[in-house]
Amino acid sequence: MSFEGELAIRLRFDGAHVREVAIDSTRPHVADRLLAGKPVDEAVALAPRLFSICGRAQGIAAQLAAEAARGVDGGPTAADRTRAIEAEIAQEYLWRALIDWPQAVDREPDAEALAAVRAALAADAAPSSRAVREAIETRVLGGDADDWLASHVPAFEMWIARAPTAAAQFAAQVQRDGPRHGASDIPLLPTMNAAHAARIAAALDADAAFERTPQLDGRPAETGAVARMQSVPLVAALTAAYGRSILVRFVARLAELARLASGRPAPLPLYGRATLGRGRGLGWVETARGLLVHTVELDGDLVKRYRIVAPTEWNFHPRGAFAAGLAGAYAASEIDVRRRAHWLAQSLDPCVAYRVEIADA
Repeated sequence: MSFEGELAIRLRFDGAHVREVAIDSTRPHVADRLLAGKPVDEAVALAPRLFSICGRAQGIAAQLAAEAARGVDGGPTAADRTRAIEAEIAQEYLWRALIDWPQAVDREPDAEALAAVRAALAADAAPSSRAVREAIETRVLGGDADDWLASHVPAFEMWIARAPTAAAQFAAQVQRDGPRHGASDIPLLPTMNAAHAARIAAALDADAAFERTPQLDGRPAETGAVARMQSVPLVAALTAAYGRSILVRFVARLAELARLASGRPAPLPLYGRATLGRGRGLGWVETARGLLVHTVELDGDLVKRYRIVAPTEWNFHPRGAFAAGLAGAYAASEIDVRRRAHWLAQSLDPCVAYRVEIADA
């Protein structure tokens, strides 16, 4: 069982500029309705089955929230949680790199390679294991993961010109279309810690709309690979040159995939928890799409209240990174608008399906 919904993206285009961006989400927010009243252990077990997109992360966030509410430890080890989170991130990225991006450049999807990697990751292999690293290096990066992670702009330019992989060809296509397309000044979500967890929890309590349209300090924020990998030299240099654009977001994903293959530690924490008061806890996990937050309030051993804020709610906020990256943008035709809207949505990677409708301004 899963609860998904979709994003309806409506654009008004005057033949030269996108004049309006409207985003309507039918993603149901049913965690509280489905989990309230259940024993907390049952709720934790149900969460990844009910919310199956990034299911491992959903399960870990539920465990962390329950542990924080109870004030107890005893879950999986830190190493096990990190491996599970990183394996799921790698799997999500590889689906894009081996299935979606080849199709975008008129190449056959590499389903065989994806199946082999998924089997290895499902068997508890780390993304840095020999088989997975080899697949990432040969099928996506076209070279050594450590070298890719250390590269700068000249090496990147050479990579997109010469590397034989679909990822390189797709990046080249996005760059040719316009390396600044999709950029916005929406701030990145800050690195999670106890203080930021408390702010999110307080906002959830104060504003019933926060679960659907979250904001910090009165503004939407962006989350995802670009927030985690912003300190990588190539990502930082491209951001300085082009802003946080479609191209930069895709490069940030590739940089994170290279980090995972190399076995290097994450540049910021991938999960955590915070006790919010007696019987109240928050758990958070960095997923492929960005920050996932679960909060739970207990009455004894039963769930009194349960809420989830997914990364899609941040990135596809009505005034968030997607809307800001497209509003006012120049385009020569409706075909260009549709392509850029599609690429921008893919660069932010919603956890639900989306459709784009374009009307005359």
